Parts: sequence; structure tokens; C-alpha cells
Amino acid sequence: MKKNPFINLCISSFISSNIIGLPIIAKAQSFNNSQPIITAQNVNQLTEENLTAIMKTIEKAEKEKNLQPILDYLSPYVISTVTVESDNTTIITSLQGKKSHENFLKNSFATLKNETDINSYSNIKITEDGQMASVTRVQGTDVVTEDGKKYLSVSTDKIHFALIDNEPKIINVEVKGWLQERP
Repeated sequence: MKKNPFINLCISSFISSNIIGLPIIAKAQSFNNSQPIITAQNVNQLTEENLTAIMKTIEKAEKEKNLQPILDYLSPYVISTVTVESDNTTIITSLQGKKSHENFLKNSFATLKNETDINSYSNIKITEDGQMASVTRVQGTDVVTEDGKKYLSVSTDKIHFALIDNEPKIINVEVKGWLQERP
């Protein structure tokens, strides 16, 4: 098992599982052209606009290796599964609670030297009552680790949001990624 490929892929993606059925609003978009929300804000419903702003804030924080904006959107009981395939090996990591996510991200950020987005596609689905939503993000990234190794990372991230005390919070993330070492 290679630890660096696993950690690098995890940094390039954040996702949520299909635990909840979400009929409704679905629209593909990029988060790069939206105004960010700095921290969790009180809202009555999850909307395309506030989810787009949240995802832009999270993506900016990932690029800057800034944990706090990401942690601000995690619910205390967030559960995540990260599955990475690399060199005929599959590694599955389960995370439970905000603290385990924080530790995982710190370790991942420490291993990552540079990442460059190749392409990204996102889709938002919101329940009719606006209380829950799912964001699916597919992205390709060139990754360089602190020890100079280069990788191509491709992942599908599913991030499930719920309104908790009128604040949008991530309750579940599922990352499925593939990592290939580059010359």
C-alpha cells in the first residue's frame, strides 16, 4: 500500500454517499465563478446559490490548505468514506466525527506540495423542502507530493448537506478516486 497516493487523492476530493434519495433540482455547474460564503450562515432552505457559494469556499480552502472554512461546514457527527484505487490496490478509509476529519485533512495537506485542476464538473440536487441536498463533484487533478512524486488524480465526490439549526452542514461525504503515478 502506498500512503502518499492515498493521501493526495483524499485532499483533491470531498464527497458524500447516496444514503438519501434526492428527487428534484439538478444543474451542472462550476463553482469557480461564484461569490464565496466565508462561514456557515443561517438560512431557511438550501438553495443552488448558497450551495454553490459554500462549494466555492471549500474549494478555495482546499487549494490554500486552510482547514477552518472546511471544518465550519462539517456537522459534529459527519461520516465519510474515502475509497482510493492505485496500482491494483484499493484503500478504504472511514472517518467519523469532525475531529477525525480534521486530523485526516491535516495529514493530507502536509503531504501535498502542489495540485493543479485539470477539469471539474459539479451537479447539485436539492430536496423539495430545501432541507437536504447532494453535491456531486467529478474532477481531475495533477498532484505533486512533498517528496516530489507526481500523480494524476481523478475522483467523484458526493457531499450530502442538511440544514442543522438553520445552518447548512455537511453530514456525509463519499470519495471514490483513482490515482496514477506520472513520470
